[in-house]
Amino acid sequence: MNSESLWRATLHDFSNLLAGLQGVLDLSDPRLPLDARSRSRLECTLEDGKVLIGMARAMALSRPYAEGMVSWPEWRAGLDERMQPMAMLYRCPIEIIDNGEAGAWPAPLLQDWAAAFTRQILPWAAPGPLRLEARIQEGAWTLTWPGDAPFPAALQPELPSDTLMNLPSLWLREMTPRLGIVLVQTDRGLVARMPCP
Repeated sequence: MNSESLWRATLHDFSNLLAGLQGVLDLSDPRLPLDARSRSRLECTLEDGKVLIGMARAMALSRPYAEGMVSWPEWRAGLDERMQPMAMLYRCPIEIIDNGEAGAWPAPLLQDWAAAFTRQILPWAAPGPLRLEARIQEGAWTLTWPGDAPFPAALQPELPSDTLMNLPSLWLREMTPRLGIVLVQTDRGLVARMPCP
């Protein structure tokens, strides 16, 4: 990734973010306070903006944030919090399924990776629900998205020339090898495995 690609993706995504904020205002009556739905859309759009800033900062500085370990309930709650704005914006419910595997999970980077990856395949799942199954299996944290969503273009070994890269796509492309994540397409769906240390 070069700095021009990062700038282009960042400016494009922030232009979309501002358009989303303007859309909430345009659909609201300026004489009245925001209704609950408009307020929720506004909050989701602002939360999405914070995520984009974090991604741009991590790539610009080539320095991901500190990683730690948390319990499964805490990890799932953090991921669910990241997923809810997407679920609302795409109008597609997201279910995080625990396959009975507790243990410690890496946070926040794997949560951010899972959320960014989910964002890439969410249009194929809508109107949903989209399911994400998580388990610790054979020495790896394993995430499975059942269904027929295609392998995201951003993670192809060779990018097609017509691939439009947004900030989450660039971030995923950079962070996937850094985290040691191996992504495969199976009969059940897309599976990501990150080795446990």
